[in-house]
Amino acid sequence: MDYYDMEVKLGHIAILKDSLWSGDFGLIRSPSLSPIYIERFRGERTRVPFGYHKFWEFVCVMNGEGKFMVEGRADVPLVDSRIFLIPPNTSHAEYSEKKTEIIWVGCKGTVFNKFSIDKVLYTTYPDLAGKFLDLWKLSCRGYGNIGMELDGRCLDILGCFQRLLKEGEVHPDQNIVEKAVSYINEHFADDIDIAELSKKLNCSEGHFYRLFKKRIGMTPVSYISKVRIQNAAQWLMRSDLKLSQISNLVGYHDQFYFSRIFKKITGTSPKAYRDRRQSDKLINPQN
Repeated sequence: MDYYDMEVKLGHIAILKDSLWSGDFGLIRSPSLSPIYIERFRGERTRVPFGYHKFWEFVCVMNGEGKFMVEGRADVPLVDSRIFLIPPNTSHAEYSEKKTEIIWVGCKGTVFNKFSIDKVLYTTYPDLAGKFLDLWKLSCRGYGNIGMELDGRCLDILGCFQRLLKEGEVHPDQNIVEKAVSYINEHFADDIDIAELSKKLNCSEGHFYRLFKKRIGMTPVSYISKVRIQNAAQWLMRSDLKLSQISNLVGYHDQFYFSRIFKKITGTSPKAYRDRRQSDKLINPQN
């Protein structure tokens, strides 16, 4: 019988081969913790049914936005560097109308035997997200004796995740950042005053800045700009609105300032961005 005794059909997911653990040392998968699959997705996810697995799964959102849905529970926003740990038999799905990059890691092992977790846990931490990208890059080799290293990196990820959760219990700062991110994603077109937002979250402005940058990897002001420009890019691709109109829709009342921020973030001007996208559509009309 296969070590993982797969009880569900994984469809398109590629199972990591046992041969990755073979070698001169006669190694086998670690019974403590070992990955079943490591998959990466980039694109929109608008027609994804709910599904579940008989094993534990990490979902790491490298970048993008949307919502993580669990049947019978409140949705959780998808934001950059957000990592979810999903218990077995938990029906869930990720939904995003915009291009999103996600890495899934299914794993199993005796380390989970003492876990008394029956709900999805999540944290937002850029350094931890970087570990998932490194893990995926290693798995892409698909050959050689890399199994032991895959096991070790998965254990490192789980250990880091557990540490962050414990820190969150002692210092419930993560809730502050989560609420701030949700507020910005919903009100990005408004004039957001960081000092006022800090007051709403019962936090000093300086402390809020430090927490936000630690968790998200950028300042609140930079994050607001990023969300605005992401939405502006969608308007440029999918509408014929003037630049001044789009500028106002995403919270910039000065078109020239909007253009400067857009170029700073995307590397091109709004007009050039629109022209290139329209040209791409002529070449590839299905995009």
